[in-house]
Amino acid sequence: MNERIKRNTPALVEETLANYGAWDAVSFLLISHRLRQTGYEAWRMGDVAYLEDTITGNMQRIVEMLEAALLHAESMGLISAPASWNGWGKQPGQTLRLFHDDDLNGSFLVRLSPKSDRPQLDLFMDAPHIILLNRLRQALLNRSPECDALFDRALDDIANEPGLARLDAIRAAMTSPSIENPVAWFAYLNDVIAPAARDEFSQHSLDIMAPLWRDAADAMAHIPFEPDHPNNHASQAFLLAHAWEQCLKSVEHIAGWFEHPSLHDRRIAALSAMHEHKAERAAWMLYCWCCPDAVITALDKANLHACGLHTSWQHFSQLETEQSIEYFPALIALKHRLNNNDQTPIFEQARHTNGWQYYQQITDLLASEQHGETDITRRSALKASSPWLFQAYLTARGSNSI
Repeated sequence: MNERIKRNTPALVEETLANYGAWDAVSFLLISHRLRQTGYEAWRMGDVAYLEDTITGNMQRIVEMLEAALLHAESMGLISAPASWNGWGKQPGQTLRLFHDDDLNGSFLVRLSPKSDRPQLDLFMDAPHIILLNRLRQALLNRSPECDALFDRALDDIANEPGLARLDAIRAAMTSPSIENPVAWFAYLNDVIAPAARDEFSQHSLDIMAPLWRDAADAMAHIPFEPDHPNNHASQAFLLAHAWEQCLKSVEHIAGWFEHPSLHDRRIAALSAMHEHKAERAAWMLYCWCCPDAVITALDKANLHACGLHTSWQHFSQLETEQSIEYFPALIALKHRLNNNDQTPIFEQARHTNGWQYYQQITDLLASEQHGETDITRRSALKASSPWLFQAYLTARGSNSI
């Protein structure tokens, strides 16, 4: 087995359990970004016959990942149960296939949970009104044509059930014919429908909400970004829908986006979710240069372990002599041995800042070292511009003198 797969799989399994409450092949592929939310929904709607056809990457490597993940989940003592996925829309009862190959498909028709998928039933759980509510939930998840008939029955039999009101609001949102006021509709989805979906569907609420948020994003495409109302923008709706690439594109189409902390936060959230850790580190550097007053709070709140900045930030934030946040990207360059080849076009937005100049000095020095050169001129310039950063450079090289 590939060593990288063996090394990365356990964390992805744990992330799947944290997000979905159980491990199965589909959830794992979503978490690992081999399967996009839009591809998953196309498969559930019957637009694609095999989930395999929507997966990105080398299929042999992906099967190895799934096999390693299944073995790891089993080693955790999780409880195994058969799993299947039904179609949405016109044929909600149709059992969907993961893979073309029958043996491979059968290997992953399993779900592993910390506890049984179905709790032990008692008289309350077996009550007719609970059974009817569960049928309504399943019908909504499957976009079933039975929804209307089930709701008619429920309104006759259990009209006062609180859960019924929530499910009816969700159904109305899912069948809304048009969006006349995109900003108001987006607020309604976030304030009313999303909490109701979480209450009723728990980890499966994204199956309900993602298409609604994407429709809202499309409807808000013409609405400009307003710093006083940063969430009233398509990029935020794409972020909520787990449409990471669309979120990034939407942010970067905003003129002067790099001046707004909320948009840096949005980009970093999308890059982190995509496991694009190198790009995430670059995004944090740009944030430091462009919004130094806001980035410290953001760094303190962020989970920086995955992108490799946790130790660097911990060290920097605890320095006895406080330094400007603009120095932090230069320390990242020292830690990760970055050079001029690691710069991205997005850094052009920060060329005017002192922080970028410090970063440039460090990466120039590291580049010269990689070619076996000792650049006295650059080292002297760094020492003159920032004695503190020069000392950090020497420390990182394991040297205390020129």
